[in-house]
Order: sequence, then C-alpha cells, then structure tokens
Amino acid sequence: MAVAVAASAIFLARPDPARATQVRIPLTIDYTAIREALKRKLYTAPGGRAQLWNGTDDCQFLYAENPDFSRATAGGPATVKLETANHLGLGVSMGSQCLNAIQWSGIVEALGVPYIAPGLQLKFHFADLNLYDSAHQKTQLVGQGFDLIKNYLIPQLDDFSYDLKPAVQQLGAMVADSIPPDAAGRIHAAIASLAAEPGIVALDDGIRVTLVMTIPDTPTPPAIPGARGGADRGGGGAPSLTPAELKAFQNTLDQWDAFLVFSIKQLGDAVGDQQFRDQLLQILLDSRYRLVQALNNPPAAAEPDPVRVLFLDEWRQLHAAVRAAARRGMLGAHALEFMSFISAGDALFALDQAAPALGMRISAADLRRLAHIMAPGATGDPLQFNYREDRDLKKLFAVPEPPASHHPIEEEDVPPSGPGASRRASRQIARLAPLLLRMLSVLSPREAAAAQKEKDDAPAMLPRLQKVADRLYRLVVTEDNAQTYRRDMDLLLDLSAERQLGESAVDADDATTYVMLVRSAAWQESCWRQFVMAAAGIRWLESATGDIGVMQVNKHVWRGFYDIDRLKWDVLYNAGAGCEILARMMRYASAQPKFDPVPVAGHLARSAYAAYNGGPGACNRWRRREPPALKQIDSSFWDKYRAVQDGTPIDILSCARTWGHPSAN
Repeated sequence: MAVAVAASAIFLARPDPARATQVRIPLTIDYTAIREALKRKLYTAPGGRAQLWNGTDDCQFLYAENPDFSRATAGGPATVKLETANHLGLGVSMGSQCLNAIQWSGIVEALGVPYIAPGLQLKFHFADLNLYDSAHQKTQLVGQGFDLIKNYLIPQLDDFSYDLKPAVQQLGAMVADSIPPDAAGRIHAAIASLAAEPGIVALDDGIRVTLVMTIPDTPTPPAIPGARGGADRGGGGAPSLTPAELKAFQNTLDQWDAFLVFSIKQLGDAVGDQQFRDQLLQILLDSRYRLVQALNNPPAAAEPDPVRVLFLDEWRQLHAAVRAAARRGMLGAHALEFMSFISAGDALFALDQAAPALGMRISAADLRRLAHIMAPGATGDPLQFNYREDRDLKKLFAVPEPPASHHPIEEEDVPPSGPGASRRASRQIARLAPLLLRMLSVLSPREAAAAQKEKDDAPAMLPRLQKVADRLYRLVVTEDNAQTYRRDMDLLLDLSAERQLGESAVDADDATTYVMLVRSAAWQESCWRQFVMAAAGIRWLESATGDIGVMQVNKHVWRGFYDIDRLKWDVLYNAGAGCEILARMMRYASAQPKFDPVPVAGHLARSAYAAYNGGPGACNRWRRREPPALKQIDSSFWDKYRAVQDGTPIDILSCARTWGHPSAN
C-alpha cells in the first residue's frame, strides 16, 4: 500500500449525533511507488527493460528502461511526467551487421493526466510525447521510428493502473484492529463507504487523491486511550495512573521501541547508504531518550497521552528519512515494500489523529501489520522486547565492543559481595604505587611521577586498562581509600578516552577537549563511582531512570547495543561504552551549524554532553532558553568541565553525598 497520507490535512466534519460525519483523507501516492509498480508490470525483461517491439531480426527492436515519474511543469495542476530511456533499431540483418540501420537512443518524455477508474484504479491518459537526446536536448525522430514509439509505448502506459484497493483493504484491516468493540459496526460501515473524489492534483512528491469516508451516527467522542478523563477525583490535582494502567503504559512504550528497532534494522540492512543509516540511528536514539522521559513521567489523567505524541513525532521523522532515501534512489529492489510500509503507517497515524470521531487507537496489532507490510517474509514477533545484546543492530551502526575486564559478570539474582570485599580491596590498593593522571595533572608531582613510571612500564593499552580495572573491581569509595580510588579511576577514564581516540573519528584537534569531556561527564553523571553500598552489600550505581555505572549508560536508550550485565558489574566495560557514546555525540555536535564565529572547544564539549544527556536532537539546547531543570543540568556540567580544565581535582565523597540533586551536584 504505497500511499502516503497527509496526516495534518485530515478534514473532519463537526460531530453531530443526529447526522453522519464525513472524513476526507488526502492520500499522496508517491512517485517512487508508482515507478516501482510500473517496472514490475512492464519493465520485466532482463536488465530491467520493457521490451516494446521486436521486428524480424536482431536489427529491429524497441525497448525502454529506467522510468521515472515527476510532476510536470506544464499541462495543468494534475499533469505528470514520465521519462524513460528508449533504444530503437531499424535495419536489415546481413551476417553480423545491420544494413541501412536507423539507430536512436534517447529519452522519451510522456505527459499524462491521472484519473480514477472503476474499482479504485489509478490510471493515466498520456497524450503529449517529446524526445530528447542523452544531454536532454530536444531531438527529432520522424517517420517509422516516432510512430513505433508512439504506437507501442503509449498504449502500454495507458493500460497501466495502480490499484488502490489493497490500500483501502489494509486501511480497513488496521482500523478493525484499532477500534473499540462498541464502534466496530459503525467503523466497518465507514470503511465500506470509502470512495475517491474526482479531483486529483500532481504534487512534487506524488499524486494527491482524496478519499471520502462517511461515519454514520457519530456518538460523543470517546476519550483518547492513555488519558483517563480530566475530572479531579476529589483531590487537588489530576489523578495518577493505577498500577495496571502504568504497566500497560510501559508495555506500550516497549512495543513501540521494539517495532522501531525492527523497522530500522530492515531499512538499514537493505540500504547501505551511510547518510541514511545515520538518520535512522538518530531517529532511534531520539525516540529512546524521549521514551525514558515518558517512563519517568507517566501521564496523569488530564494530560496529553505521551505515547501518541511520541508515535506521531518519530513516525514523521522516519517517513521523511525513507522518502528522502527514495528520492535519491537508495531503496533499490525494496522500494515498493518500504514505501508501502511508510504509506500504511501514514494512513494509520492520520486516522489516529481523527480519534475523537473514529474512536481510533494505535494497537499492537497495527504495528505488527505494518511490520508485515515492510517484511512479509520475516519470522518472529516484531514487537518482542528484551535487553539482550543485538549483534545485528551493533553491526548496522558500527558500535564497537568495549574492552572488558578479566572478572566474571554476576547475574542480578546472585547476591552481591558484602562490605568485606570493599575492605579487602582497600588494603590491596593501599599497597599499590600511585598512578598516572594524563592530559591534565590533578595529582601532586610525586604522584604524577610514580604514575608515569607505571604507564611507561605497561606496553599495551588493554592490559593497562584491565590492570587498573582489577583494582577497581567491586570497589566502593570510602574515607579510607578515597585518594588511591581517585587515582585509579582517574587513570581508567584517561586510558579509556585515549583508547577511544585511537578507534573513533574524533578530529585530532578535538582530542584534548574529548578527554576533558570524558572526565567531566563522569564527574557529572556518577561522581566517578561504579559501585555503592546497598542493604544486601555492594551494588552497581543506578539512577531512577535506568542510568548505570560510572558513565551512567542508560539501559533503555542503549538496549541492544551493550551488555547490560557488563555495564553493571564491569567498570572497564562501562567506561568504554560511555567513551564511545561521548565520541559519537561529539561527532553529532560537530556536524551542527556553526554558531561561534571562532570555534570554542568548550562549546563543543557542552553540546556533546547535552546530546549525551538528552539525545542527538538536544545538542544545542544549552544555547536556547531551557526549562529550569535542564538549564541546571547543563550549567552544572559546565562548572565541572571548567574545573577539569583548570586542574581542580574531584572530591568524590562530597560529590557522592549530593548525587541525584542537580542543584548541588
């Protein structure tokens, strides 16, 4: 169903219980979809050719290839243009040669007017024909050659039709999955009433057809699912969700995330274009950052449903990315399926916007139907949600495996070690030599010299990282070990940043900024802590929103990209993952429009951290008027970055006492 719905342009008559309601749904039938449908019907010969005519021998032929539809600049608002390469040969075969041959290769331009034929068939009437050479200059071809093109190409183009019935059937099936039972009969009657208005318009992206659906006996608009009514239940504020409603809300967000991952993997795997894949990753990350925000702030009864807002916003971005890839010819053999997927989703979301009259909701069944349109041969549940690593997802977006320590990873149901582990580790650390702080010295000269000696003695990066990670294994910072702990964590962050610089595309001029970014981000996020004391013993540091460990890598945002258990129990792995994410966010920030007449290194770090905290789309939020809570976060980071820049050491214990309170942290 390759029909894009102009979701913002649904026209809905004012509901009146005594009268039927008409809904007009403007559909944009994408030129890419029409082209692919034409190719599958007509351009079926080897090499993607349309074999239009063959004479008595190989010297007599006419075939076309590479069709392309677009809006015509002449001929009226409904006129479309088809351009297709043509090759004509007229001659007599004599041995291996063609005698008296007329050979012509060029571009045929046919101008036509679309119309709706019986049975919801979109057809075209082509009349004007123009011929161009390979340089797109008008050319002449008279006599038999022109007649052959006119008599064999035009009738086949006129015979071609684009069937809108599958679009209507899929729309009806999704509506059937998305309506309350008490409205089923009314909506089925509405679907049966679907008809196309005669007026058709040619747009830049496709052909606009308007479907009209009549909804009989419209009742009072139902409440939007996810918002349970606006009445105050006897208290001073809006009622909160019940536990069952909260669970359903979280499940809906999980299903959307699983569906988006499935869709992005299908698109990204089929299209190797790096620009397109970068767009897909940004859509996924922005969606997940918003998902975390929604999970942490579930709606009260009278508030807008954040699920619908998230669905609509992210779908628009996905729609735009796929359409742009289609215009650049990047979708290849999957173009029709992918455009049908986008079109079906457009229809679903457009009808969802008409929810007050239709009683619509977006259901899990809808998302599964969309996934099947995109990948009819895929197996498994496209809405399956889990926190396991997804090797295909990591490969698609070139997410490297962070370095890991020697230690086994404990499962969550294994009781963590008791406080004795911290005391034993502290005694071990007390016997070790002081370590290095590279790039920016926040150690005493004697400490720095001892640390430099250890650095020089270690020949390879990974063993050095694992060695310091061994000393930090399940270690909680205390008054007794604070000094040595800080030096070890200092070195771990420094070496992790250095390792990432050797593997990522961070500009060499930004290397020093990046190292300071890693240090200050870890300060801001965790006060340089991976582990804390809990009632049952030592446990990884985790925020209320699911941010884990020293780099506070969020398990919802980075689901599938990293091993969640390693993020919890392996400080080396956590630091490596955070460094990789920061490098990626720095690249996002570097690609933004330049605001500063002269580059300011600290501003790049501010933007990279804002993206780390709020998603790629938030990288310049600190430049704008922010809500107070976000302003406090970005200001607090900036204070820490400048402290690192000035060589001011972190006071981990003081920082830890105020952790979780942005105004103090």
